[in-house]
Amino acid sequence: MNTAWWIGFAVGIMIVAVVCAVVARMARRKGVGKGEYDERQQIARGRAFTWAYATLLVYLALWMVLRSLEVPFFMESLSVAVGALLSIAVFVGYSVFHDAYFKASESPRAWIVIICAIGLLNTGIGLHHLLTGATLRERLYENMNLFVGLLLVATLAFIVIKRAMDRHSAED
Repeated sequence: MNTAWWIGFAVGIMIVAVVCAVVARMARRKGVGKGEYDERQQIARGRAFTWAYATLLVYLALWMVLRSLEVPFFMESLSVAVGALLSIAVFVGYSVFHDAYFKASESPRAWIVIICAIGLLNTGIGLHHLLTGATLRERLYENMNLFVGLLLVATLAFIVIKRAMDRHSAED
């Protein structure tokens, strides 16, 4: 790897460090992280973990069957990572729709901004890698940005849908 690659890598690390520092400062200022989940939220999160785990088991069983039948799929490590992200999406969706994703005492506004920013950045990077030739079957790390970004965009969609449902039910 040449010097330009290492300089780009170092600059990327510095950008991540600056973004993390800004996000941590915003979170501290907004009081994010303070408080606890109430009992109802803890029960709902436990059910969300159960559904996510079951999703992961079903996905891995299906993946093993397809692999034994030699059905072309993503590369093996990417396939397992996609299964993990799918189970995380199930956890997030269940938690959001049962009011157990955000703590009862905190405002989700700061988290929504963070999720939106990171999701759009990851999706953009992933699409860039995909459009420049990183095929889904060959290169894991270039494609993980796309899948993580799509997970965060889905998380944002869950939150927006839940808020719309809550507003609609409040109007009735």
